[in-house]
Amino acid sequence: MITTDGRLTYHELADRVDEVAYRLGSHRRLVLVPGANTVDGLVTYLGALCGGHVVLLAAGDNATAIDGLIATYDPDVVARPVGGEWLLDERRERSSHELHPDLALLLSTSGSTGSPKLVRLSHENLQANAAAIVEYLGIRPSDRAATSLPMHYCYGLSVVHSHLLAGATLILTDLSVVDACFWDVFREAGGTTFAGVPHTFDLLDRVGFATMRLPRLRYITQAGGRLAPDTVRRYAELGRSQGWDFYVMYGQTEATARMAYLPSSLAVSRPEAVGVPIAGGRFALEPVPEADRPDVGELVYYGPNVMLGYAESPQDLALGRTVHALRTGDL
Repeated sequence: MITTDGRLTYHELADRVDEVAYRLGSHRRLVLVPGANTVDGLVTYLGALCGGHVVLLAAGDNATAIDGLIATYDPDVVARPVGGEWLLDERRERSSHELHPDLALLLSTSGSTGSPKLVRLSHENLQANAAAIVEYLGIRPSDRAATSLPMHYCYGLSVVHSHLLAGATLILTDLSVVDACFWDVFREAGGTTFAGVPHTFDLLDRVGFATMRLPRLRYITQAGGRLAPDTVRRYAELGRSQGWDFYVMYGQTEATARMAYLPSSLAVSRPEAVGVPIAGGRFALEPVPEADRPDVGELVYYGPNVMLGYAESPQDLALGRTVHALRTGDL
């Protein structure tokens, strides 16, 4: 991991993760972690996850949302950044909750970081989705990905998971792409990739991205909502002219992150498409009785990255799988 303060090797990262896991102990608990694109934030998250605890990953920049999740879910441990140091507020030694053995991670549903409704994800969900992303993007140990999205957001978290799984490097930053310092950090660290949502590309246009010199850029990914086909084609053509690939992707928090991707070779000719299912996944079109048109169906996704189900109260943390197919809501 590369930060403005220095670098951390995988060996050093593993030691620090083990320290957090040791401090949390062997009794499985519900641990609230505010998401942060920092070494301490990531180490705390990974330490809780690797220690076998259930992580409730919250929006680190939203104190109201964090307070709401604490009030609703009553976590056993709350991690807090205090005065430049991350502290573990251990509210009880053993969990007061019944935690299903498959449960690993709780994420807020897309666009509702203050909602008590959470997505329940398993270790299998995280592993399968990260592995599929590594495969279709061809992530290499030599890749260096900037954390251009917040870690508590499933898309930003998937960048972290997939690059750690591939043995690649993370450039940890919470700077915006409109900040000149972001591009200074990216170039100096030898950045090869970054991720964006549709609004990111409006910002890139504003800062003159097309004329930037980024010698090691290998590919850009886009998800988090539909990008206008004209913009997809424009960025795909820009990539072709400058030697990098552009991947449009489709996903939901309920699918851990990704369900489909558009191969970069098709981005110019099929800019309106979400692409093909990720490895291990498949789609079906199922009838929608209330639809006005009989030729309209709902896109339903099947795969090992489909969530266990939702949680709306602490009692739901005891549940196993309640969802087997993800009805996307997209027609």
